[in-house]
Amino acid sequence: MKLSSKKSASRGLDSLPLPRMRLGILWVAFCIAQAGAPRALAAPPVITPSTSLQSKAVFLARSHSFAVTASGDAPLSYQWRLNGQDLPGQTNKMLSIAAVEPTDEGDYTVRVANGDGAVLSDSARLWVVPAATNFIKGNFTNTARLRLPYFYVLPTHYDPARSYPLVCLFHGSPGSEADFMGFAGTDAWAASFASYGQQAADPVILLWPSRRVGDGSWSDPYLKQVSGLIDTLIAGLNIDTNRVYVGGGSEGVHAAWDLIGMRPGFFAGALVGAGWQGYTPAAAIRDMPLWAVCAADDEAGQLGPTQSLIRALCRAGGNPIYTEYKTGGHVGGIGMCLSSPAMLNWVLAQRRGAPSTAEPLLRITQPTQEAIFTTGQPTLDLSATVEALGQKITLVTWTNAANKATGVASGTNLWIATRIPLLADTTNLVTMTATTTSWAPGYGGNTTLIDSLTVVSSPIRANLATQGSVLILKWSGGMAPFEVQRATDLNLGDWTAMLTNAIPPQSLPVEGRAGFFRVIGH
Repeated sequence: MKLSSKKSASRGLDSLPLPRMRLGILWVAFCIAQAGAPRALAAPPVITPSTSLQSKAVFLARSHSFAVTASGDAPLSYQWRLNGQDLPGQTNKMLSIAAVEPTDEGDYTVRVANGDGAVLSDSARLWVVPAATNFIKGNFTNTARLRLPYFYVLPTHYDPARSYPLVCLFHGSPGSEADFMGFAGTDAWAASFASYGQQAADPVILLWPSRRVGDGSWSDPYLKQVSGLIDTLIAGLNIDTNRVYVGGGSEGVHAAWDLIGMRPGFFAGALVGAGWQGYTPAAAIRDMPLWAVCAADDEAGQLGPTQSLIRALCRAGGNPIYTEYKTGGHVGGIGMCLSSPAMLNWVLAQRRGAPSTAEPLLRITQPTQEAIFTTGQPTLDLSATVEALGQKITLVTWTNAANKATGVASGTNLWIATRIPLLADTTNLVTMTATTTSWAPGYGGNTTLIDSLTVVSSPIRANLATQGSVLILKWSGGMAPFEVQRATDLNLGDWTAMLTNAIPPQSLPVEGRAGFFRVIGH
């Protein structure tokens, strides 16, 4: 009976219908899969940079809209902010202003959130500028009775007793007094320096020289007239002569360049977009703070010339800043240059005759903060600090123009470059470059910060000779102070100081044992 019972049970299991067995297996597999499947990670929204959320200059009473491009698990919520404060009722993907007012100027951000978190957009500055009719037209006539048309804007509440910076900007080609107002009326960024917010925070006098009808280039006589016009304005208005700035776009870049060359040491800083250098040697301009901008897709062919301008300044030992947008085109690149708060704030922070201290800034701090360093060593160690208004530094590199050596520095805010090879008995130009944001997320690209050090490589060359009962030690090269050291065993390296603050030649006693001498420079 028991055996029969077991046999019967076995037969019962073996005789189960095949479909039921498969169903049971599938059910077990399903349960295992459900238990082992990882839960989807929390995914806060992602904001994609776009030109619809980008700094922009807009004329008073004109309409403007910002829009954000965001993705993530629905539902998404939006909250727009102005200068960090929530804007009541502005909770859509788009923020629209029917007619901008001075109180609308500022930095706009939007907070996008879902059930898994929130993200804050980069800020976009809205510049609210006076109508183009606020430009005052004037005519400057020189002693040869040649007329120079120009347009200028005074601060909203101009006070003759107050000192103001002057910003002189050159327009591109084509352009003359006949179409300047149309140009200014179309492109509000032409007057970003004259925005209501800027005039409230740091008011400036904005000057746009122009050309006579029929003239198509910024010639040398024009630039001499502009120089005379600036002197006339300084005499008639209360202008801070330590804060006179120059800039321009396209053909206006070479005009700004050559005006700087005409008046060395006069301008405090320059901001130029998508143009070529003038006839002035770069060495005459290298010491003045300059920020240049161009878009990689510049359809006017100004990418190469702008890059050449930067290379010329670097070869001359200058420290320009260069921003290259990934996109934007010719007009867009120039417009973004004159709409970027980082760039406008930087140029207005410069002071005549003083090295730049405003961010973004790369500064070599070791082995010296001076422009020239002399060493007798075959290699050089550098340290540099890099600050970029809180933005990330993605790469710092170094180059020695004398021997074409290159390398990568290491660090975060303090960057170190070690064992940079020097070319002996020559002047080495060692340049450090740091890469950071373009301050225009919708256009992409990056900004290069530059600092350079002129290194005079002067190895110490020593000669030891007997003269009667003494040794005469002579040397050349190196840099004082010098120390003479002696050792008895090179394997032990038992160097001890014999003389400090030594000056060649030196008389050394002859001793009855072997000795070795060396000279150590600064």
